Amino acid sequence: MSKFIVVEGSEGVGKSTQIKTIKSFLEEYKIEYIVTREPGGTSFGESIRSIILDQNNDTDNLTDSLLFYASRYENYNKVILPALKNGKTVICDRFHYSTLVYQGIVGDDELVKKIHNIFDAIFSKSIDHIIYLYTDPEESLKRISRRSITDKFESRGLEYLNKLNKAYESIFSDMENVIKLNTSRDKEITKKNLLEKLKTIFTTHD
Repeated sequence: MSKFIVVEGSEGVGKSTQIKTIKSFLEEYKIEYIVTREPGGTSFGESIRSIILDQNNDTDNLTDSLLFYASRYENYNKVILPALKNGKTVICDRFHYSTLVYQGIVGDDELVKKIHNIFDAIFSKSIDHIIYLYTDPEESLKRISRRSITDKFESRGLEYLNKLNKAYESIFSDMENVIKLNTSRDKEITKKNLLEKLKTIFTTHD
């Protein structure tokens, strides 16, 4: 049975690393899948990505949100839904929760929050699980500082990372389909914990 799994979290929490773990698991169990990302997934979305993440781009929160949603809706209709209908599992690196956190809550934009509620009614019915990766903001900052290239969100500093963490906690604390994983410790420990969760997801039948 196909599943739509969203991988969420702040900056420097190890999403790219753990998505590799998920891919390896799915391949081992011979589960057909695709991996997509936010913003991105389509040629249109990748063009949007290059605009939004540019450090020289100082667009308004609402402008960014509308661009994210334009990219997201294309990805959802042209990539994600067709894959699910064809029986494939979809792994998405971020989804609409990121816009709520970054531009809505941390950006303190009530209109963005309203837009989230509208689209949440569309998107959430398709999402099976949210894998929420988190670490201490100080650890996130250390990891980001080791990168040769950072985007405009990664370069906003410790105070910003603290705000992101609090925002994610506020939206995911009461959601039943959220799997929370602490990535502060050794990568192998995180990998082991994630694999245990994946086995539960894909081997437990309703």
